[in-house]
Amino acid sequence: MKRNKRFLRARFQSTAHDATVQGMLITHDPLGFLEEDQWWEVYFEAELWPAVEVSFLRRLEEEGLTAAYELETFDQQNWNQEWEDSIQPIKVSDRFLITPSWHPVADAEGMTVLIIDPKMSFGTGYHATTRLMLRLMEGLLREGDRVLDVGTGTGVLAIAAVRCGAREADGVDTDEWSYDNALENAQRNGVAEHCHFRLGSIEQANGEYDLILSNITKIDNLQLLPTFLHHLTSGGRIVLSGFYAQDAPDLHMALSNLGLQVISEETEDEWCAVSASKEVA
Repeated sequence: MKRNKRFLRARFQSTAHDATVQGMLITHDPLGFLEEDQWWEVYFEAELWPAVEVSFLRRLEEEGLTAAYELETFDQQNWNQEWEDSIQPIKVSDRFLITPSWHPVADAEGMTVLIIDPKMSFGTGYHATTRLMLRLMEGLLREGDRVLDVGTGTGVLAIAAVRCGAREADGVDTDEWSYDNALENAQRNGVAEHCHFRLGSIEQANGEYDLILSNITKIDNLQLLPTFLHHLTSGGRIVLSGFYAQDAPDLHMALSNLGLQVISEETEDEWCAVSASKEVA
């Protein structure tokens, strides 16, 4: 008698080191990720987890990090159905509604519906930073803008920008799964002609941009800010997130030191996003 395969869900409490921890797990080929406001989850075949955990805990120790997580195993049943059922349509602002392709939205009059199917990349709308980025972008995007999305994930920000009038949007990500996922989502939303995704980081940027979106980590944002400035047009705007509200003063100072003027700041839960503009030459 053939035994049903079992699966494992590891549920992690969100911290400032999520991107690093997730990167450690991606190298072990997980089945999928799910992000929420205060937690995120990763799925593996249960029989593979013991070896993954040994390697993962060793990497955490080497990096001097800790991670709080809970484990749950479950029978095969239809794990993919369980995964799909967990991704529901979500209204992220007065303008944007994000939904996976398997949950069509019947009544969304007056809203911009973004069809985003996640793979192993983030940006479903379930995380506060994605919502914050979209809300701030709404007030800054101008018709015909050229946009750069750094750490594009599912491509949701680049896709949203084009859907709302951007001339074109470039998205960069160092994760191959994210690159593939963003390409697929651009096709789903009918904007593939205007969204250009590249595997890599800021070195893949091409020329100057009117609006730069960067939902990564505090440290990465701080390190990349001078390069962002180099790629920002005169009078261009920038939106940063991926950090906690308590870290906002550090971002404000860095922006000011580079001659950028802070426009606005918005928080949700413990997360924060900041927007700024470059002086007109």
